[in-house]
Amino acid sequence: MRSLLCLLLLAPASLVFADGPPDQSANAIIEALHMQKIPDEGAWFAPSYRSELRVPPSALPKRYGAARDLGSAIYALITRRDFSAMHRLLTDETWHFYAGDPIELLLLHPDGHSEQVLLGSEVLAGQRPQFTVPAGVWMGARPARDTADAYSLFGCTLTPGFDYGDYEPGYRDQLQARYPAQAERIAELTRPQFLTAPPAEAAPSEAAVESTPPRPFQTQAIAASELAPGVSLRELVGRSAVVPREDYSVAHFSLEAGKGTGQSYNRAGKEFFIVTAGAGTVAVNGTESPVSAGSIVVLDPGVKHAISAGADQGIEFYAVTVPAFSREDYVPVE
Repeated sequence: MRSLLCLLLLAPASLVFADGPPDQSANAIIEALHMQKIPDEGAWFAPSYRSELRVPPSALPKRYGAARDLGSAIYALITRRDFSAMHRLLTDETWHFYAGDPIELLLLHPDGHSEQVLLGSEVLAGQRPQFTVPAGVWMGARPARDTADAYSLFGCTLTPGFDYGDYEPGYRDQLQARYPAQAERIAELTRPQFLTAPPAEAAPSEAAVESTPPRPFQTQAIAASELAPGVSLRELVGRSAVVPREDYSVAHFSLEAGKGTGQSYNRAGKEFFIVTAGAGTVAVNGTESPVSAGSIVVLDPGVKHAISAGADQGIEFYAVTVPAFSREDYVPVE
């Protein structure tokens, strides 16, 4: 799942890794750049640039269907475990190699052919310090060196800017059937949650969604998505949630002690945070205030905000957005 705070920077004092820390060099870079996991794809990233200019739909190819930022850039880091899983975008993406081990970049083209590009700094040895993946090409990457301490630091730039609506994960069974010569590499670059493509289902009409309320359900019954170590999200109601709605969205957040969301703001939606457990602080346009169970934070569009758990206890809250949260309206702030 990908929603309300999927692109936020975290600034914890130390990071906790579910499967143990990566190589110490990689760990130091992750902490220095305040990186977090890219949902579904699995690599580490930190936003470095996003244009304040917006491009209207009329000036973009029809495949976008909505306005986009003029451009965006990120830092990214992969290890053999935290690889960049197979995916494709609606936009050309340029990869820039910075440091660490050379990168094996697997590309699966729409016409059925495949290729592997080696990104690195040894130009005379055939490595590419920069490479652009065309829109619509499946891609996945990992460090070329097969050791636990291998890592690669690189950057990615896109024009128009990245939007999660332009991202499509690759399913192992479909890709292996389409590109059998790369079946082994595809298996190595897909994650357990994307082994088999879900069956195609007709989307319910908006009228049906509006007129058929779902049965009551418990928040804890919805699977949590880890946005970063110590920060998890459950999408409950919204554009891509278990209960689809366009007019409002509801998400549940859980932050471990000492963890924070980083700053962001919403261009169009009004937001409401309802704290249900724990305690911490909320920063609104740079002014910090304590919050605890029962606190409500009301945020107008364009208001920069961040919420952090206390040093000795976590915090849980619901985030309500009206109209429903849209990734096009979300702006992270460094």
